[in-house]
Amino acid sequence: MNFYYPIFGLFLIFIAWFTYERNKASKLEKRKEDDFWKRENEANGVRRVPLDSLEYVKVPDAILLSGLSAKDTDDKILLKCNEELIELQNKRIFNLTGKTVTDIKMNFGPANITALDEYDTNYTELVKLIHMYGTRLNDLNYTDDAIKVLEFGIDILTDISGNYKLLADLYIKKNQTGKLDYLLEVANKLDSLNKNSIIGYINALKKH
Repeated sequence: MNFYYPIFGLFLIFIAWFTYERNKASKLEKRKEDDFWKRENEANGVRRVPLDSLEYVKVPDAILLSGLSAKDTDDKILLKCNEELIELQNKRIFNLTGKTVTDIKMNFGPANITALDEYDTNYTELVKLIHMYGTRLNDLNYTDDAIKVLEFGIDILTDISGNYKLLADLYIKKNQTGKLDYLLEVANKLDSLNKNSIIGYINALKKH
């Protein structure tokens, strides 16, 4: 019968530990929730910030087909990408990757949420388009054009991993390995779930 006493004692210790950890987690969660609502209330009181002076992303003529060696192409994918890029030239484009709604309201005021959401959607469309465009140029053996387009994606801090990986591959192909360090520098600035994947891929290339 005495055999069960140590087991029962261990069970009581486990219950006490479990209760302590659960209470600690509950208090931490409550504190996080309180902090969130405090910040949210502060954000809702921020006055509208003028958006005219923001540094919007601009789509340069240099990456349009008219500025590339592929300008005489009849490829439907390239023509469609070019057409959509021209449309984006006339829109406001702003990168809000990694920013929460509360962050945006704190920085720009809640009255600007709708407009900024539109500008950020334009940015998302742009980076997807740049990746598609660059990939297609590479598929058609317009290597220099592909590099030019993909480098623009890096300049505007795209977080699409394929943009970095393909560009890194093309640097290797063109014996421009020194440019891999710049890709790493940009990748380290990203606020994205893809960050570690991108960095790992480039570092692996550098070791070969």
